[in-house]
Amino acid sequence: MKTRFAPSPTGYLHKGHIWSALCVSAIAKAKNASIHLRLEDHDRLRCSQYFSDIIKKDLEWLGFKWQSESVQSERNEIYEKYFKFLQKCNLLYDVYKTEKPKTMFKNPEPIGDFAVKDAWGQWTYMFAVVVDDFEEDMDLIIRGEDLEDSIDKQISLAKVLGRKEMPQFFHHSLLYGSNGKKLSKRDGSEGIFMEREAGIPAEKVISDLCRVAMPNLEIPDEISWEDAAELIGWL
Repeated sequence: MKTRFAPSPTGYLHKGHIWSALCVSAIAKAKNASIHLRLEDHDRLRCSQYFSDIIKKDLEWLGFKWQSESVQSERNEIYEKYFKFLQKCNLLYDVYKTEKPKTMFKNPEPIGDFAVKDAWGQWTYMFAVVVDDFEEDMDLIIRGEDLEDSIDKQISLAKVLGRKEMPQFFHHSLLYGSNGKKLSKRDGSEGIFMEREAGIPAEKVISDLCRVAMPNLEIPDEISWEDAAELIGWL
């Protein structure tokens, strides 16, 4: 089996991202699956190479291991191929809510249309992730429970694009800040890189995260990535 961890380099990794990566490691080990690192930089207005480099450095420092990787901005020809296929199938239309249109997928199932290109001509998450998971042979999808509502739409598009067997989906719990909101770059959640640069041991960072994510378990003051993933396997 093959799964992926797919951060978007629009900012620094925060503890919510690290919790997701830990869940990927835990379930991948249980399923004997390889891990693919995909940098989802489809939003070229917000993504940067600087953040891509920091993300990889943070993951390596924490002990997260992956066997292959890809970058969405290097896959434009692949997206164009499937975009032209949808055009030939007469399943695309434009919506002019701004000066420039969004290109929508005309969903053949009654679960709602969605954009495949935004008003700036960029591929959307909903389109790019379905194409990538299909082309990169992902048969195990592990992600936050906030994305659970997107399954039906993504499966519908995958079927149209020619995918015969759908992947298994696992949706893990989220981490929330003191304000009750999920940890998010948009809300200014602190980046892991700050603790790395301050000289705090990676094992201490992982321990603090696990205590928040798994409050009912006794967590040592410092814990390795592998041991933390093993704890998640028992949840």
